[in-house]
Amino acid sequence: MTTRDPASALAAGRDGDRGPRPGRHAAGPGYSVVAVENEEMLAAFKFHRMEPRTLVVRAVITPQAGGDLVAQAVLRSVTEPAKPGLPTREAEHFRAAVRLRREAPEPRRIDFRAPGADSLPIPAAEIYKAFFHGPAYQVIERAAVNGRSAAALMARDLPPNTSPAHAASFMAPRLVELCFQTVALWSLKSTGSMALPAGIERVAVYRQAEEAGERRLYALVQARAQDGVFDAQVVDEDGRVYVELQGFRTVARPAL
Repeated sequence: MTTRDPASALAAGRDGDRGPRPGRHAAGPGYSVVAVENEEMLAAFKFHRMEPRTLVVRAVITPQAGGDLVAQAVLRSVTEPAKPGLPTREAEHFRAAVRLRREAPEPRRIDFRAPGADSLPIPAAEIYKAFFHGPAYQVIERAAVNGRSAAALMARDLPPNTSPAHAASFMAPRLVELCFQTVALWSLKSTGSMALPAGIERVAVYRQAEEAGERRLYALVQARAQDGVFDAQVVDEDGRVYVELQGFRTVARPAL
């Protein structure tokens, strides 16, 4: 069990409402995380009245044909009662299958030409009037929505999103968040509603944001024919793929 301090979470997002951040496993030496699959976002995790809450992660790892390991993971919370005599409250927040493989994911590259600033007319100031994110997760600098697609330039010089500031990450949470927010922006501009996360078919991370160096990073989003489902990638100016998000399912909520 791990009890998380709400102050460090609120440095990342105003409500401390961050999704699960799967990292390197503890039970498969020599394996790497190649994807998180079939993620279900069952209930938001938030801190109440700035009180610490206990998080419990349970993973059952099963060998697969071909040598992969798949960890069926569940994240739940335990909240102590506000008054003596009341029951402890437990809730499940996320479920996902974490796929592990001895070989790291093969790097990918696509044909890509970075858009100019005039092609990304929606500035961060406009976006974060509607979005609730705290400074560490205000990840969009500029963006555009065109038809059933959207693109966003990632912001530079963001404050730390972890404590300690340089903690290692394997699933690049801010790059995944860049995809989420670009989808939400598409929904806001195209339908007038906010698209909130409900699940992910598959997400793979090929590179961390730090590997971009001076290259700028872009989220590219495409809405599927099925309402509320999207595919997304994060790429740099040279077309190197950092994150690939497939089958991102959302639930529409009225914009605030």
